[in-house]
Amino acid sequence: MLSFRRNSIKIFISIILLFSCSAVVPAGYCVEEGSTVETAEKQSEKLVGKINFEDVLAKAKDHSYDLKIADYNILIAKQNVRGARSEYFPKLNFGGGMEYTKNYRDIRETTVMSIGEAFINPYTRFQSVLGINVMYNLFDFGVRGGNLKIAKKDVKIKELENKQKYQDMSMTLLDTYTKILITTKQIDINKEILNLEQKTLELNERLYKAKEISKTELNDSKVRVSNAKNRIYELKSIRNESINWLSFYTGEEYDSENLKISDLKKSDFDVLKFQDYTKSIIWKIHEENIKKKELELQVAKRNNYPKLNAYGRYYWYGSNHSNYPKSLDIEPSNLSVGASLSMPLFDGFKNSALIQKTALELKQLQVERDKAIAELATKLAVMRSNLIYLDEQINENSTAIKELTDKENSTRKLVSKKLASPIEENNAKVELLNQKIELSKNSITQIAITRGIQILTEEE
Repeated sequence: MLSFRRNSIKIFISIILLFSCSAVVPAGYCVEEGSTVETAEKQSEKLVGKINFEDVLAKAKDHSYDLKIADYNILIAKQNVRGARSEYFPKLNFGGGMEYTKNYRDIRETTVMSIGEAFINPYTRFQSVLGINVMYNLFDFGVRGGNLKIAKKDVKIKELENKQKYQDMSMTLLDTYTKILITTKQIDINKEILNLEQKTLELNERLYKAKEISKTELNDSKVRVSNAKNRIYELKSIRNESINWLSFYTGEEYDSENLKISDLKKSDFDVLKFQDYTKSIIWKIHEENIKKKELELQVAKRNNYPKLNAYGRYYWYGSNHSNYPKSLDIEPSNLSVGASLSMPLFDGFKNSALIQKTALELKQLQVERDKAIAELATKLAVMRSNLIYLDEQINENSTAIKELTDKENSTRKLVSKKLASPIEENNAKVELLNQKIELSKNSITQIAITRGIQILTEEE
């Protein structure tokens, strides 16, 4: 009976601990202290199977932090348009106030009512006032319209910057995906090389025991096995790093050991077709910035012109010499309408400095535009020249693979006739596999560069 109670208590405590762990720690992490093994539930959250670049790009577009920030920049710029458009509406405000004034001098001795902008109330009294003011800009030589055009131009710039962000993200993602694809293929081929080197090592160990080879030759074989392993470890490290960045861009977790990477699709895109840089996104962004700055310069110059405003005021007020509540008994008392003309005569050369500053910024933007286009042209020229080099390399790789395949076949026949050692056959296979690694890397890089040129030259 006592044993049954003890077992019941242990089960009850285990249930409490289980629920307390699940309440405090996220699912999949309730493990023993010091454990580094992921639970099956956590592992199942990672994506397995096959992925391709188009799907990855679509997910990254939805998940990208930079694109979301760019979307908010567009919305913010549109609010600035609303703010600039508000200058076309009259300004209406309501105000009121209460005041108590105590005069310590005899009113008969008071002769001063105001000096300059200072007003002196010569009466002891309570007073209250309410008022409505309306102000409307009748004419300002295009300052109001210029500011609205500037705000609209800024929206256009933000929309173009959004497209540039997508272009930059696509290029970065293409580079990351290409690294994963190349390293995955290299890992697979290097595993075959490792297997061949291990077989060669086994043969050399037998030969060494039979005193057919020297200790140095055996050591060389062990070093080749070690080098093959190290290459695989290094490639896995590079691939895992790239997969982590892929997760950052897409928001998905990937199982690096079971993930399959689809090849990049070949394209018939003409890499030499694009020559008009005025159709590029980067050109349009700089052009819009230059036009915006030209508008800012116009507005800055027109700030020196006069401004004509219409206004109206309507007041209710009341006062009493000794009774505060009676001063709140206000009635319509005053109405005034009119027009005012204002023109700055001297502001310490502040606006003059603004005009010169804006003019210099305009010239700076023109230089920045020319630099950006020169950089784009240089980048495309480098990519196109790399394609020529890769095309030559691929031809050489293909020729070498053909020769090495013939060599492997010949060696295999010699081995079958006992005229050559299996070690020579393994070495021939390793040579062939190393050449296949180069061909795979160059072919993938060629397709990736073509796709990169296509992304960079996409028109708006």
